[in-house]
Amino acid sequence: MYVFMKGCSILAGLSLVFAVSTVFLPSTIQTKAYADEGLDLYSAGNYQRALTYWQPLAERGDAQAEFGLGLLYETGHGVEQNFDTAQSWYRKAAEQGLASAQNTLGAMYANGRGVAKDDARAEELYRKAAEQGDVRAEVNLSNMYRFGRGVPRGINLAIAWLQKASEAGNPVAQSNLGGIYISENGVKDYSKAAILFQKSADQGDPGGQNGLGIMCGLGLNRPIDLACAANWYRKAAEQGSPSAELNLGSAYYNGSGIEKDISLAIFWYRKAAEQGNVRAQEYLQYIAEHRPILKG
Repeated sequence: MYVFMKGCSILAGLSLVFAVSTVFLPSTIQTKAYADEGLDLYSAGNYQRALTYWQPLAERGDAQAEFGLGLLYETGHGVEQNFDTAQSWYRKAAEQGLASAQNTLGAMYANGRGVAKDDARAEELYRKAAEQGDVRAEVNLSNMYRFGRGVPRGINLAIAWLQKASEAGNPVAQSNLGGIYISENGVKDYSKAAILFQKSADQGDPGGQNGLGIMCGLGLNRPIDLACAANWYRKAAEQGSPSAELNLGSAYYNGSGIEKDISLAIFWYRKAAEQGNVRAQEYLQYIAEHRPILKG
C-alpha cells in the first residue's frame, strides 16, 4: 500500500508495499473426507494428534496428509521446525497435483525457504495451482507478473489473476487489486480501488483498511480527510501491517488527523522497522539524528 508522510524532510512522498498472501494457513488445506480429522485436529491446535493422524497416511502416499506434515514442519507445530523436511513433504503432495501443496512449495522457492530461491520455479508452481482455481496461488502468481519475478512484467496479466481471486472474495486479492488501481499508470481507476478496498476492509483485512486510509489521506475519489486516514491506519496497524504502522507513525509525527506525538510516532515506526520496513528504519535514523534527546 501507499506510505504517505507529509511535512517531513526525509523521503517525503509515496511508496507502494504489497503483501503476498499467506500460504500456510490451515484454510489452505483442501480436505478429503478421510482427512477431515487431521484438519480438525490442526485447526484446534492439537498438533501432536494431527501428526499422529497424518503420519501413517502420508507414508502410504496420501497427498493431503503429505501436505499436512509439510505444514507441521514448516510452522514447527508439534515437531521441531525444519524447512527442508517441510519442502520434502510439500513436494510429494505437489507432484500428485495437490494445488495447496504446489502453491506452498512455490512460496518456499519464492522466499528461498528450505530450497534455493528460484523465481522461475515458484512461478511454475503457482501457475499449476492457480490453474486449478487455488485463490492464494492466483494472488501469488499475480505478484510475479506485477513485479516481473520469474516472468516478464505484465500488469494486465497481474490484474487478470487478481480479478479471479477477488471475484472469489479473497480480501488480499481485493486490496492488492485496489493498490494497482491507485498506482499503476494506464490502469488507474480510483472508483474501482475504493470499492475493492472497502470489500477487503469489510472482511477485516489490513490491506484494505490501509488502502482506505491512503484514499482518505490523499483525497482519491473523495475529499482529503486526515482523521479518516488516521482511523483506518490504526485499524490496520493494530493488526500488525507494517505499511499501516509506518503510515500511522507518520500521522503522529506530522499531527495529520491526529494529535502530534513524536513518542507514538517512534513507537509505530519501530514496530514497522522490526518487520523489516526500510522506510521506517530510515525515519527512525532521521529522528535519532535530528532529535538526539529522543535517542534510545
